[in-house]
Amino acid sequence: MASSTENRIRAHVLLIGLALVAFNSYWVMMGTEVWHSTQMTIASLFFNAVFTLMVLVLINLVLQKLAPRFSMSKADLLTIYVMVVMLTTISGHTMMGYLLPVLTHAFQFASPENEWEHLFGAHVPEWVAIKDQEVLLGFYQGDSTLYLARHLNAWVFPVITWSCFVIALWLVLLALTVFLRKQWAENEKLNYPIVQLPIAIANDPKRFFTNRWMWLGFAIAAAAELLNGLNFLYPAIPSLPIKGTVLGRFASKPWSAMGHIAVSFYPFTIGLMFFTPLDLSFSCWFFYVVGRIQAIITDAVGARNIYSLEQQTGAWIALGLIPLWMGRRYYFRIIGKIINKNYPLDDSNEPMTYRTAAMIIVAGLVFIFFLFHQIGMSFWAIGMFLAIYFPMAVGVTRIRAEIGPPLHQLIFVDPGRTMVTILGTRPFGTANLTGLTFLYPFVRCFRAHPMPSELEAFRIAERTRIGYRQLLVGMILAIVFGIFFTFWTYLHAMYQMGAASKARGWLVYMGWETFNRLQTWLVHPHEPKGVEMGVIGGSVLFTIFLMIMKIRVLWWPLHPGGYVLMTGTGMAGLWFPIFLAWFAKAMVLKVGGVRLYRKAVPFFLGLILGDYTLGCVWSLIGLIWEMPTYIVWH
Repeated sequence: MASSTENRIRAHVLLIGLALVAFNSYWVMMGTEVWHSTQMTIASLFFNAVFTLMVLVLINLVLQKLAPRFSMSKADLLTIYVMVVMLTTISGHTMMGYLLPVLTHAFQFASPENEWEHLFGAHVPEWVAIKDQEVLLGFYQGDSTLYLARHLNAWVFPVITWSCFVIALWLVLLALTVFLRKQWAENEKLNYPIVQLPIAIANDPKRFFTNRWMWLGFAIAAAAELLNGLNFLYPAIPSLPIKGTVLGRFASKPWSAMGHIAVSFYPFTIGLMFFTPLDLSFSCWFFYVVGRIQAIITDAVGARNIYSLEQQTGAWIALGLIPLWMGRRYYFRIIGKIINKNYPLDDSNEPMTYRTAAMIIVAGLVFIFFLFHQIGMSFWAIGMFLAIYFPMAVGVTRIRAEIGPPLHQLIFVDPGRTMVTILGTRPFGTANLTGLTFLYPFVRCFRAHPMPSELEAFRIAERTRIGYRQLLVGMILAIVFGIFFTFWTYLHAMYQMGAASKARGWLVYMGWETFNRLQTWLVHPHEPKGVEMGVIGGSVLFTIFLMIMKIRVLWWPLHPGGYVLMTGTGMAGLWFPIFLAWFAKAMVLKVGGVRLYRKAVPFFLGLILGDYTLGCVWSLIGLIWEMPTYIVWH
């Protein structure tokens, strides 16, 4: 696959990568959870990772001219990029920003009114969360320091516990992507739109940065975000309504059920969705319209709920199971190779052998089962959680590989909620419900999920013909170093600033959301919800139907990915830029065919890069001057 030079491990590159992992950990934490600027970890293509790669590539171009011996290869640049991506799946709003509130909130905000200590306090071991009120006071109020013996002693075991869990889960998901890689990339030839920009930047940077169409797209997006950023600081300067304009809403029923009509013009969304196959981008905005019609019809017949969360649950589970069924013949061959190393299936060109991947999965799952059994969960409850979690993770990964959406979020569509919907709360008991609560940070929305990023890293290696070895080592180093460093970064900053004081992020809110749900489960137990279960089952069947029609009927225009993404919380706020991207691509292909499409590609890459560059510049300005700045996204 790659030359020996590209496949070797260069220690200094990994050290540079770890240094940038450390910087990005601090940057993402300060930007999202302290100054609450652009949410770099919510978009599928991470803002900070792309900006880091761009800066590295530009520096490297200078080094190639002035000091060639110090320049880095394409493999080196992309290894560092992937390391930053893996760190970003850990730091920021969508993982550590959820995990720390769960480790701290309950015993800081327990009161006689909410009775949290009485309800579940005895089911939380001290090596899982912080119970010491004095330790928690410094974390939430600030003007303190992590470096007191009492603080350090309280945190050491929870940090080790959850760092080991993150490492185990991230490596299990990494090993699973090894099984999916060849089937999706070579046999099914999926598109992987998310990797288009990093590959274009690193693969042939001279060509990329001298393309006038790229700079035109860059200039349009950057100028708009520059103007809006200045307007944030100086309101007298006019702004452009990129992030959304409400056109109005119907006042009379049943039309009012569709909610307000809003349009947005996010440049990076238009750019990313331009690389999505037309039938898939059409399905996305089409199902948004269908959802609004569904709300109108539901209101017209007197119903009060369209059960959007249950629709999402069934759709995501189905979308994870469908590709496993479609590739079942190849996956059975992988099982044969795992059982018998002489089985006629060549895995020498994979990131790791299938047997090695299987051993990582088994070891990781054994650790996860052991850890949560020690926390108090029953083995059957842990197994049920993972049986729902892994199809959802595969579904998110499939969506990224096939559609490459700018956003995928499963808010309130987590395995824990699904489990109590199916069985009710009583079969679980307090210990299992408390364990599900401590798993909530990893499934609250599935944004910044590690599995699609891990598979996309392998896709980058395939497309650019670089070796897996350095890339794989870099990913594992970034995961292990990144989780411990990110813990330290957050704790160091919060004891100085205060999670409930100077930090403007969601650290306090997420704690309330998490433990209020647990309180509701315990105080107001409920039986299995038959209607909701029926909706979940119906959504599974409808998603399967859409896939069957897509495969069997040549003219069928609808893909289940659009239904999955646009149902519930999904990408409803992005429907209009998705429509614009679909329309632009359709016109380009109709007018000029593939030739014009290839000429247009740099322009849309420029839209993404311009939007991302200004978003990161404003975030860095806020970091340096310690103030909130314009949020280009979310």
